[in-house]
Amino acid sequence: MSSLLSLLNVARDGIIAQSGALQVTGENVSNANTPGYVRRSAILQTRALGSSNGTVEFAGIRRNFDRFVYGRVLDESGKYGAANARAKELGSIEQMVAPEQGGVREALTGFFSALNALSTNPKDRTSRSLVLQKSEELAQNISQTAAGLAQSRTDLLGKAQGVAGEVNDRLGKIAELNQKIAAAQAMGEPAADLRDNREVLVRDVSDRMGARAIEDEAGNISLFAGGAALVTGNTASTVQVDLDPAGAMRVQVPRPGGAAIDITSQVNSGSLGGLREVRDVDVVAAQNGLDKLAFDLANSVNAVHSTGVGLDGVSGRNLFQAPLAVAGAAYAFKVDASVAGAPDNIGASANAADLPGGGQVALLLAQLAQTPLAGGGTPSERVGSWLGDVGIRKSAADSETSVREGTVAQAQALHDSSTGVSVDEEMVDLTRYQRAFEASTRVLRAADELLTNLIKEL
Repeated sequence: MSSLLSLLNVARDGIIAQSGALQVTGENVSNANTPGYVRRSAILQTRALGSSNGTVEFAGIRRNFDRFVYGRVLDESGKYGAANARAKELGSIEQMVAPEQGGVREALTGFFSALNALSTNPKDRTSRSLVLQKSEELAQNISQTAAGLAQSRTDLLGKAQGVAGEVNDRLGKIAELNQKIAAAQAMGEPAADLRDNREVLVRDVSDRMGARAIEDEAGNISLFAGGAALVTGNTASTVQVDLDPAGAMRVQVPRPGGAAIDITSQVNSGSLGGLREVRDVDVVAAQNGLDKLAFDLANSVNAVHSTGVGLDGVSGRNLFQAPLAVAGAAYAFKVDASVAGAPDNIGASANAADLPGGGQVALLLAQLAQTPLAGGGTPSERVGSWLGDVGIRKSAADSETSVREGTVAQAQALHDSSTGVSVDEEMVDLTRYQRAFEASTRVLRAADELLTNLIKEL
C-alpha cells in the first residue's frame, strides 16, 4: 500500500514539474520576438523521499545570461553610438559648408571673375557694379557660413542636453528596478522580467554615453561612466551638460553636498561622446579654418585694393573691412563701409591720371586668385583644403560607423546565441516535456488502477 501511495506522489510531482517546464517553454516561444527578452531554462532537480528513490521537482528558472558577453555588447554599442552620431552630424555640417549650389567656393570664383572683367574695362559702371555685387556675395557666404557653424555648436549643445535628459530618465528607472529586484531576490524570486527590463535600460544608457555595469550579490546593478557612479543600489545620480568658461561642452555628475565630478574628457562613447567630438573638435576646426581663410583673404585683397584709385580720385580704401584678429574674422567678414553701395569707389586704377580708365589694380586683384595667401595656398586652394578637411572627417566618421556597426552586430549575435530564443529548440523541449508529462499521467493512472484493485481485494 505504501509503495503505491509513493508512486502516486512520484507521478504527481512529475506532472507538476513537467507542467512548470512546459510553462517556461511557452513563455520562451511567446517572447521569441520580444526585444530584450532573455531565454529561460527550467530547473528540474531530484527531491529525496526518505531512504527510497527521489522524485522530481520544479526548482525554478535560470536566465541564459552571460554578463561578460553583455559587457562587450555595452562597450561596442557605446562606440557605435558615438561614431553614428558623429557621422550624422558631420553630414549636416558638410551640406552646410559645401552646398550643391552656391557656397564659398562658387562665390570666390565669381568674385575673381568679376575682377578680371573689370580689369579689361575699368570705366564700365556695369563691371564695377558686378564686382561690388560679387564682393557682397562672397562676404555674405563667408559670414553666413561662419554664423551657421556657430549655430551648429549651439544646436549640438542642445542635442547633448537632450541626450543627458534621456540618460537621467533611464538612470532613475534602473534605480527603481534595482530596488524591486533586490526585494524579489531576497524572497527567493528570480525577477526575470524585471532583469530583462533593466538590461534594456542599461543598454539605452550605454548607447547614449557609454557605461559599465557591475551586479552585486543582492541583485543590484551599479552603473559607472567616466569614473563616476551613475547608479548605486536604489540611488541614481544625474548627468548635467553645460559649457565650461572657455565655451566647450562640459559633462558633469553633481554630488549632493559636494563638488560635481567632471567626466568630460572620459565621455568618448555613446551619442553624447559623438556630439561632443563634433561640436568641440570637428566644428571648431572648420571655424578656425574659415577664420584663417577670411583673415588672410581680406588682408591680401585690401593690401592691393588700398593702392588703387576710385573714379573719384581717392585711394587708400579697403575693399573688405579690415579684420582685427583671426578669431571671428569669418563672422565679421563684409564689404568695407567706404565701398559698400558705391561702385565708383572701387580702386581699379593705379593712379588718378589714368581715370576714368586704368585697370592695373583691378588686374592685380584678379591675379590674387593665383597668388598664395599669407598662410600658404591660393584662395581657391585654401577653400578646397578647408572643404576637404570637413569631407575627410565625414568620410572617416562614416568608415568608423561601418566598422562599429559590424563589431556591435558580432557582439549582439554572440549575446543572442545564448540569450535569444530559438523556436526550433523550444519545439524540441516542448516535445520532451510533453512526453514526460504524458508519461507521468500514465504512471498516475496505473498507480490509481492498482490502488483501486487492491482496495477491492481487501
